[in-house]
Amino acid sequence: MKDTHLIYEKIQNGLRDLPGEPAHLEMFPKRRGAKEAIKSAKDYKTSAVLALLHHDESTQLTLTQRQDYDGTHSGQISFPGGKMEASDANPLAAALRETKEEIGLGSEQITILGGLTDVFIPVSNFLVHPYIGYYNGNPNFTRSEREVKEIFSFDIELLTEPKILQKRSIKIAGGAILKDIPCFIINDKIVWGATALMLNEIKQILIR
Repeated sequence: MKDTHLIYEKIQNGLRDLPGEPAHLEMFPKRRGAKEAIKSAKDYKTSAVLALLHHDESTQLTLTQRQDYDGTHSGQISFPGGKMEASDANPLAAALRETKEEIGLGSEQITILGGLTDVFIPVSNFLVHPYIGYYNGNPNFTRSEREVKEIFSFDIELLTEPKILQKRSIKIAGGAILKDIPCFIINDKIVWGATALMLNEIKQILIR
């Protein structure tokens, strides 16, 4: 499945019938689904992210590494995105705005294929709306030095290789260690948490 247009078509078709929360549970077996979790959440916040594809000999998917800061998600691997602001018409507008701010790519060259299944993050009280789309052209990334430590892309078909799915001990904010956490190892980086849940849903779309 090397042809980029075929991959885009497969993903777009898969977004019409999402794998959904069972794909999330593979990466976090004890979590509650977003719809159930927000019933007991108080004043949860809305955010949105963009899983952005582009072509460079193969179909590439872009991730970022957050800057280190005194907070829950310090240094983690994520998709471009962030909190929805009052000026955003909807979550998709927030995802596109944040993509421009964080990696410098404007919405005028981004084609949205659709949305993935929402993810609720209890530790930060965010309901995340993930979208997936592709960039028409060769991306010239411009990193937000304040928010982003690194931008990197990888061949999306790597997600279908069993060897990148592993379990690791994860050190979280406050120094606690989470043991045997399912994660993806991509570009020698540990991708876990909400981003891993979203990646696993994309993986399920690719392999079915």
